[in-house]
Amino acid sequence: MKEPAKQTDTRINPVLILTIANGAGHIRVAEGIAKAIRATQPSMPVEVVDVSDYMTRVAHFTHVTTYLWVVKHAPAVWDRIDRYQKKQARTSPAWYYRRGCRRLFDLARSVRPRALVATEVGCCEIAALIKRDLQLDVPLVAVNDDYDADRAWVQPEVDLYCFVTNELGRQLVQHGAARSRVAIWGTPLSAGYEVPRERETERGEICRSLFLDPKLPIVLVAGGSEGMGKIEEIAVRLLRLDQPAPQIIVLTGLNKSLKSRCERIAVNGSAGRCRVLGWVGPEQMPRLMSAADLMVSKLGSMFNEAIASELPIIAMEPPPGAERVQYRLLDEWQVGCAVQTVDEVVERVAHLISEPQLLEEMRRRARAHRTFGVSQRIAQWLVAA
Repeated sequence: MKEPAKQTDTRINPVLILTIANGAGHIRVAEGIAKAIRATQPSMPVEVVDVSDYMTRVAHFTHVTTYLWVVKHAPAVWDRIDRYQKKQARTSPAWYYRRGCRRLFDLARSVRPRALVATEVGCCEIAALIKRDLQLDVPLVAVNDDYDADRAWVQPEVDLYCFVTNELGRQLVQHGAARSRVAIWGTPLSAGYEVPRERETERGEICRSLFLDPKLPIVLVAGGSEGMGKIEEIAVRLLRLDQPAPQIIVLTGLNKSLKSRCERIAVNGSAGRCRVLGWVGPEQMPRLMSAADLMVSKLGSMFNEAIASELPIIAMEPPPGAERVQYRLLDEWQVGCAVQTVDEVVERVAHLISEPQLLEEMRRRARAHRTFGVSQRIAQWLVAA
């Protein structure tokens, strides 16, 4: 657990964006909103706050460490927890958040934020408590980039709900949110995904930097920031393909053990077609996705970023939660392939890279589902508020 940065008197009245590092997706969305606010109103101070940095050890264990372990190793258990939690008015008792995030309440008390933004449901509950306990007369924006709507999102202190689809908006209203406060603007994207990109230019630069052949297919294999899934097995199997033989870029995130294992991959002299990268920052990730032909990955934020990049994505069935909706949408929107096994992954990759017109059709369909400018709309709303 990192130590929170010390506060100074210069950080007064910022927009506080609360997020949490139980995966990288919420963090990247928060940083994208912060960038949009700075571009819209340069004089307005903005702070992205990882709530987990301000938690006690017990709260960090329950809300980050245990969550990640259960999702990865006991998905059936998480399924029951997730189904139950979605129906509850709170994900944790108010007293637990007040006690477990006491230093965050102290931070808010010292800087007196001019606005609050929350990019995760628990963060929304905490932001609502901060606004209530400190009697702050400031706007609170709840931003959800997932495809579900937990009941706990609905808090009386929230002034604007920014959600992805009309169906989620209807669910919020059923849970008690005022319809006038619900904005269906689409998916807020991580920084870098709203910049227009020329695919062939990006491809050429990526191939030069990684010593790859721009004429051969490029497949990204990823498992999010934790390197979840059968990454190593999939990479080995894909490297056995030929005619055409794909070039594989394996993204292992923060999983150093996985990175070490993948770096030892060499199948029938194919190691020259495999590149292994660890954590990839927001500057390079959009370029990689723009340059690639196909992606094999877990979903979550990767789903939204793949749509924005017009990158077809193949995914195995995810753990219970919002990613199950994205898994269904892959086939429903025809922007990728939802599969069950590694054998199916390899089969679909082989089929798609040998039929470039099918990949182009998927790119065209992804284009119809992109939503650009959502972070900018949030920023403009905050400046006006």
